[in-house]
Amino acid sequence: MLAGLVSGIDDFRAEVERKPGFRTLGPAMLGAFMWLDDPVLVERIAGFSHAGVVITKQPRDRWQQARVDKLKPVLDRCPGFPATALPQLPDLVLREDRKAPVIGPSSPVRTPWLPALRTVGYRKTGNRLIPILHAKMLLLGELWWHDEDEFGIADITGFRPKRLWLGSVNGTASSRANLESGIWMAEPTLLREATRFIAGLLRHSEDLDPDAHDLQPDLVEPRLRRCGVR
Repeated sequence: MLAGLVSGIDDFRAEVERKPGFRTLGPAMLGAFMWLDDPVLVERIAGFSHAGVVITKQPRDRWQQARVDKLKPVLDRCPGFPATALPQLPDLVLREDRKAPVIGPSSPVRTPWLPALRTVGYRKTGNRLIPILHAKMLLLGELWWHDEDEFGIADITGFRPKRLWLGSVNGTASSRANLESGIWMAEPTLLREATRFIAGLLRHSEDLDPDAHDLQPDLVEPRLRRCGVR
């Protein structure tokens, strides 16, 4: 099934690059897996124009830390995904020094860019049972832009989903030896709901290897600076 997933990614990317849409910023990818280490799939994520893939937050034992370290080069190659391209993430900013930043009328415009690989959930410590991200899904589409809105000149970016892959397979090399299932779909309702689901994961996501064991999302609502009145 991973071979079919990878070939579908390649076919979609070739199609978009051959016939790019109007005002497109290129192909974009969103995804969710319990874990990810298949070198071919990891390479496809790293080479995509924009990607935001969420996996379960991993323990920090020696063996698992080595697996996380192998994924870090992806962060250097793929620019990530603009949070503002998803309408489900409105008016959120990145946490600064573990706190919500304070903004006011003169504050610079912040456009949160999320690294290509994100984690979500709680880090397992000891024998404590934790909920895991058990989804296996990949959503392909395009980023688009335009330069005006109802108020005039603006810098608007959006994500247009086009193909959805759902399956039983994790993004792991060992899964290639399993009997798995997977299917590509393009039904509009499924595309919309898959976008909403992954956006929710990104809303609560953290860096690939965060220090916090509990859930501490990087995207937060900013605090508003109070303006004095005389």
